[in-house]
Amino acid sequence: MPKNSKLKLVSLSVFTAFIFSIVLMGFNSNSAVFGSFFGGDSQTFLTYTDNKHHFEIEYPNNWERSVKLNNEVIFIAPKDVNSVSSPAGVVVKTIPTPGKNISTDSATKELTSQIQSEHKDFKLESTTPTTVDGKKATKIIFTATDSKLQNRKAMQIVVSNYESLYVLTYKASTDKYGSFENTANQMIGSYKFLPK
Repeated sequence: MPKNSKLKLVSLSVFTAFIFSIVLMGFNSNSAVFGSFFGGDSQTFLTYTDNKHHFEIEYPNNWERSVKLNNEVIFIAPKDVNSVSSPAGVVVKTIPTPGKNISTDSATKELTSQIQSEHKDFKLESTTPTTVDGKKATKIIFTATDSKLQNRKAMQIVVSNYESLYVLTYKASTDKYGSFENTANQMIGSYKFLPK
């Protein structure tokens, strides 16, 4: 195998390991979240700006936001009363790929293959091209059981910019997916790359 192909394979394997942990994690939080989610147009949004990874995104003001050390920003919907986990959340993951030309399509295929091999109940519903802030992206929608043994439905979008891959993931319990889908789409629609 040529050296360049091995490098791409290793890069995709590292990429898949990062994404795999995002996709199948449960949206749990030990922090208190005040307020409850009420859908509709009256929802107030805040703007999160990430100057290190050059993007911004809007999120509901009653969602919890946390920044992780591994280039993740997580936005979590308020928990239902007496629930141990949040019904939905959105994660933005940045994966630097300096000097590598990894297409969003090939990264998404690798990710899908990895999740499918690890989760026997994985069901891919669709794979479609889309755009994020005017850039070509790939979107998949699927269901799988997460690390908390909860059946989740997820929409994941992979987009490339500034020698990095950005993975935007919306995940919710299967019975709540439709309830938060418009909010997640509004968040993803607000995603903008900032000048480097």
